[in-house]
Amino acid sequence: MAHGRNASLPERTQMPQLRRHLTRGILIGLTAVLALPGTVAAASPTSAAAPKKCTQKITGQNDAVLSVAKGERLCLVGATQVGAVNVAPGGSLSVTRSTITGVTTLNAGFRSLRFCGSKTVGAITVTGGKNAVVIGGSKRNSSCRANTIEGAVTLDANRAGVMLGLNRIMGAVTASANQGGTIIAGNRISGDLTCTTNKPRPKNAGSKNEVGGTRSGQSCASSAF
Repeated sequence: MAHGRNASLPERTQMPQLRRHLTRGILIGLTAVLALPGTVAAASPTSAAAPKKCTQKITGQNDAVLSVAKGERLCLVGATQVGAVNVAPGGSLSVTRSTITGVTTLNAGFRSLRFCGSKTVGAITVTGGKNAVVIGGSKRNSSCRANTIEGAVTLDANRAGVMLGLNRIMGAVTASANQGGTIIAGNRISGDLTCTTNKPRPKNAGSKNEVGGTRSGQSCASSAF
């Protein structure tokens, strides 16, 4: 179980900026699932409430594909998952201190995603979430730490805010048509960073992303982003 490292990012200067930026309302619509210190995030009035308790919890090794149905919330806590993870519309996923070998796919209409302090060998595709999408955070934020992602990250048409923070991503990142605020902050991205039709345009909250490939679209095209 691996935690994403962010040694190249000076936390003393970056994290206070990130917290201040969020409290000013950059992530209007991002629910309290973000839970950064000092942050008050309001839920979107049109978002369906995500289930708060785990309907299934896995803490050991699982060697089969996992499917999350409508109304279910799967929690991987200190788990080793060998196989894909698929979340159907109306389902929710929480991943903490775990390792996934396989793709993680959340389909349009899913309720919520928290992906914290974990490692995945495989792409993460997140489409059409009704509530907040949170992937990573910081060492100081015990609620959601950074991840190591050995694959691409796709964030598309999520309705209530997206946070992609301080992760090590060994693939491309694509963010498109997300609403409610999109924060892409302090990540180390080996591939391309592409942003299109997000409303409002993505912010980095003062924490520049390192990008090994090309930068394109909206604010993500800037070398300072």
